[in-house]
Amino acid sequence: MTTMNMINIRKTIICIAAAAVAAVSCQKDDTLQYNNLTMGNIVEGRFVSDQGHIFNIVDQICPGELGKEKRTMVLCDVLNQTDGGTEDEYDVRLTNFSRVLDKDAVALENAMEGDIAVQNPIHIEQLWFSGGYINMMITYNAKIGSETKHLVNLVYSKDEQGRYVLNLRHNAFGEVWTEENASKMMTGSSYVSFPITKFIKEDNAKLVFKWKWHKDVGSRFDYLFEKEYSFEFDWKRSGFEHKF
Repeated sequence: MTTMNMINIRKTIICIAAAAVAAVSCQKDDTLQYNNLTMGNIVEGRFVSDQGHIFNIVDQICPGELGKEKRTMVLCDVLNQTDGGTEDEYDVRLTNFSRVLDKDAVALENAMEGDIAVQNPIHIEQLWFSGGYINMMITYNAKIGSETKHLVNLVYSKDEQGRYVLNLRHNAFGEVWTEENASKMMTGSSYVSFPITKFIKEDNAKLVFKWKWHKDVGSRFDYLFEKEYSFEFDWKRSGFEHKF
């Protein structure tokens, strides 16, 4: 197993909000003094959002080096349109960012055995489509202070109805919640993206998402019991979609 197949046990440094993710404007007049939360890739040293905006970092008030990451969730203040740049190029002040795990989905026939076949609890907190990716904010159980890296994969197949069945799988390598070790466990969170157009060639498709998490009891989860969750929707290749 390689490092790029893993997620680190740590809290995500940016809290995602559906409205903020969807609020990237294409109108340059709206971007002045604009606070922006968006996902994208580092291309030739510059951040390019899934909506096609180029962000030149002229100021930074958070630690870390954005150029060391590839796919990233960025929180920034859009200051002005870049002088001499393209129509979609802006100068920004970087206020926070978080690495996004970027990996290919796995065909079911390649995920029947071994580490990928394990299905420990994992939860999809947010899910949206942009830039040709399925993007998620996920939560999972982890042991406090542990340096164990967990394995996360999206396994896909087609059912008899022609729907794409997408199963989010998680291997915690033994760091699972039990009544005996509850005081030693925490809930971690991370961002993950899977390029959807690599395995879905149609312009329109029906998708079914499935994942295993803990049983919901009113406004909370009972961590001693597990439950399979699923939802179905129609997907279109073009545009931005936020599902939940």
